[in-house]
Amino acid sequence: MTRSRCLCGVTTVGAALGVVSVARAPTLAAVAEDEWNALVPPAGGFYSSHQWLRSLELANGAGPTLVATRAGRLVGALPTWDGDDSGLFSLPALAGGLPGPWDDRPLLWLGGRRVTANSPLADPDVLGSLWTRAREHAAERGMAGLVWPYLDATEARAVAPPGARVVLHAADAELMVPPGGLTDLMASARREDRRNWRRELRVFADHGGTVEWRPLTADLFASLAPLIAATRAKHGSPGGPAWVRRALDAQQRTGAADTAVVCLVQVGSRVAAAAIFYRWHDWLYGRYWGTAGDAPPFSYYVLTHYAAVDWAAERGFDRLHLSVSNWSVKVSRGARLRPQAMVVDFFRDAPTEPAVREHNAAVAAIWRSRLRSRPEALHGSWSEWE
Repeated sequence: MTRSRCLCGVTTVGAALGVVSVARAPTLAAVAEDEWNALVPPAGGFYSSHQWLRSLELANGAGPTLVATRAGRLVGALPTWDGDDSGLFSLPALAGGLPGPWDDRPLLWLGGRRVTANSPLADPDVLGSLWTRAREHAAERGMAGLVWPYLDATEARAVAPPGARVVLHAADAELMVPPGGLTDLMASARREDRRNWRRELRVFADHGGTVEWRPLTADLFASLAPLIAATRAKHGSPGGPAWVRRALDAQQRTGAADTAVVCLVQVGSRVAAAAIFYRWHDWLYGRYWGTAGDAPPFSYYVLTHYAAVDWAAERGFDRLHLSVSNWSVKVSRGARLRPQAMVVDFFRDAPTEPAVREHNAAVAAIWRSRLRSRPEALHGSWSEWE
């Protein structure tokens, strides 16, 4: 793939292995896809891939993105966006009561636009150079600082620069896919869980439910858009079917749709429910879900969990990524929760380190209390914050 470069505002910083130059790319079209994806981790990195982030640009507008090069080679990247105050991206809600200037001037958001699983795309020395340039960019625009949300909490602590705060704020659900799929998962589950799963599968089948897997092709967009839009609307997300069509069209243009697979439930010839997944190395990512009112009962659990586990196991996937929200539903069907944190860098009036430590310990205790009856559903890294 050729590169059409338009990198602006270059900053040069000395580094142990050579000079690092940081520039602003107004769009990811200015960065070669293969070079970018070489920075993306195989584990947990799909939503930081070039295909995904470029599709967000096409659907919603560009960042810009900060890129770092050394000797002409891409060695780091840091997407930026202006954030919004809704739903999963309300900064005061993410802060969870921690005192701080959350409602003052806006912050520059780092990572993908409305992405709930971000990944660092640089080694620590290079990331420091990118962070310095991000601070300059935020200051130039009169912002109050930087926020990088939805990072794996252990990674957030590792990449946070001096003076920044690492604040626990969410839990990411993932499911280890056993080689034998749902049969193996049931064998390792609690008796009451197995009974519940089998009942849901039986009721789904009794109502005529069947599952079909298909590639995400343009001929499906007209069926998928109203289903997904209706589900998004229930959770307060605007845009309607037009937003969904725009997102899917953008994914087709960037190649993100080539990594996708759709799990469908049909009633007669009409699609009654659908879930869209994306493949990245040995991870399968559940991203979109939608259902009609007459879909067979328990279609959500069948498509997003039971059928997905079998499909993933048959094709050698190691992990099923289920993302944030609806955590109780996910852990009762085999998922485990990892802590997520945001890195916050205020230019002034930042929360004190003792206040942040106390807050994080309280958040970890809340999650342990929520899952008192299912301690196995908490990833071991929660203990780092207690």
